[in-house]
Amino acid sequence: MRRSLLRAAAEPLKLYQYAICPFCNKTKAALDFLKVPYESVEVDPLTRSQIKFSKDYKKVPIAVFADGTVVGDSTKIVDKVAGSEGTLKNAGVDANHFLSDEARKWNTWCDDKFAVCVYPNITRSVSECWTALGYLQKCPEFSLPRAVATRAVGALGMAAAHGKIKKKYGMENERDALFTAVDAWTAEVGSKAFRGGDKPDLSDLAVFGCIRGISDLPLHAEMEAHKAFGPWFKRVTEVLQTKLGT
Repeated sequence: MRRSLLRAAAEPLKLYQYAICPFCNKTKAALDFLKVPYESVEVDPLTRSQIKFSKDYKKVPIAVFADGTVVGDSTKIVDKVAGSEGTLKNAGVDANHFLSDEARKWNTWCDDKFAVCVYPNITRSVSECWTALGYLQKCPEFSLPRAVATRAVGALGMAAAHGKIKKKYGMENERDALFTAVDAWTAEVGSKAFRGGDKPDLSDLAVFGCIRGISDLPLHAEMEAHKAFGPWFKRVTEVLQTKLGT
């Protein structure tokens, strides 16, 4: 278990995740922005034994709150957190701005058009899948032999699923699909600092999180180098560093 933003007076929620999952990382970006304590629990991508307790939701992210409530799905988790008394106020966040209709619209766009492009762009070959799963060898939850074995089997499985994911989302060329989405996003941001204007909103954190979660992979550097996406990404990074006090 890795601990983030823990406060002595607050019981952190547990967030069951894959380290490179865009939906998990968009959730964590929002939690960081809202200054919500959480513990990340890494899920074995082969057995998923850590989330067998969840009866109604079998994917990640899954959040378990201090009162035992189990919530699956990135947006539902953030909605529950944002709806908790005092959360937005304590984070200095205006609910009408952060959760505006436009913010929600583009958060949904992120789920449907942007986040789904990340996976096929980091799984184009067995070698690329092996690299993507490198995080397993850094997880204290896994012994080294188990991490290496899971990484090897997982890389083969991810590469085999690559074509199926493209077909599911109607992608002929995964890079073209990704950068079509990037162009749509940067056009929406336009000359503003953030899509939300002077401050990030839910949608800014969603798109940002999808890319922050692959910081060790070549695609991350490619996205940072993009002439419009890169500067926006840097601005969100700076806001979160201020929020986190780093």
